[in-house]
Amino acid sequence: MKEIIQIKNMSKSYGSYQAIKDISLDIYHNEFFTLLGPSGCGKTTLLRTIAGFETPTSGTIKLHGQDIQDLPAHKRRVNTVFQNYALFPHMNLAENIDFGLRMLDWSADERAQQVGEMLDLVHMKQFAKRMPSQLSGGQQQRIALARALAPQPEVLLLDEPLSALDHKLRQDMRDELQALQRETGITFVFVTHDQEEALAMSDRICLLAHGEIQQLSDSIDIYENPNNKFVADFIGETNFMPVSVKDRSDDAIVVDTPLGIDIKVANTGFKKGDEATLSLRPEKISINAKDLDVNIEGEVIHHRYMGGYTHYTVRVDGGHELRVSRGNEISNDIRFKLNERVRLSFAYASARVLAA
Repeated sequence: MKEIIQIKNMSKSYGSYQAIKDISLDIYHNEFFTLLGPSGCGKTTLLRTIAGFETPTSGTIKLHGQDIQDLPAHKRRVNTVFQNYALFPHMNLAENIDFGLRMLDWSADERAQQVGEMLDLVHMKQFAKRMPSQLSGGQQQRIALARALAPQPEVLLLDEPLSALDHKLRQDMRDELQALQRETGITFVFVTHDQEEALAMSDRICLLAHGEIQQLSDSIDIYENPNNKFVADFIGETNFMPVSVKDRSDDAIVVDTPLGIDIKVANTGFKKGDEATLSLRPEKISINAKDLDVNIEGEVIHHRYMGGYTHYTVRVDGGHELRVSRGNEISNDIRFKLNERVRLSFAYASARVLAA
């Protein structure tokens, strides 16, 4: 794939505080790329440097191979959708979309055609004469997107644009954003702290912490094969267990666990005697199902019904507690009761050993 944005050795400091630390990454044409991480991790600072609202302390940003770190924001073919939408309250919807095109000296005919196409794109043509105050949050979001897309930018930057919406509307807008990105072919760079949002929408995810990249990969890989303990903990839920490496070969290691058994897993660079952390996702553990590589018994000490699935906490023989998630596939299916004895099973391939 061809790169549209290239960031090389970028750092950004505010006095003694370093918000971004020597970051290098490429973003591709026609990609839905997400910057994910907790508050203060550097994701919004990185987005603002791409937009031209911040100047990096060091390093380079290239758009189509051209250095742009010193190029003013209004001269970059990059547009931004902000968290608060920033619609002009005194202009109707068509005028809001038209404004940026007038600033770019588009002709009246070109502007009218583009405004109409953008309203069609976001399914808002019938509301063209309404004022922003007459719209719901989701409708305002659509107009903010239409206004940003109207000048045909090469990259659209989205700074937590769904955070002000309620949960159901956020889910609906995820689908709309994905459809818009595919229909327009424009590269989207999306900032969020919501890992579920990132997994659902992204071609690739760049997870940041303390101004540094923790992992950059597609949604499946970042969830199934986390690079470190932070990634495993931030993306989804997991059970962590302290382990030590008892034996190793070129492609596998054997670790002891607080479950009272040894587990054989892929070798990702550990040697005999290393202390490490084992990560096991709750949904990878079966309850009273067929036997797998590991089969242990325990007692249900907590359960929480969540509609589509139920979370259990099981204290296995020996005292260690495991969280287990079970899909509710059949209506009124029998749930496991408190203090019930159950058998837990999981495959060796479901476990990941990470640096302690």
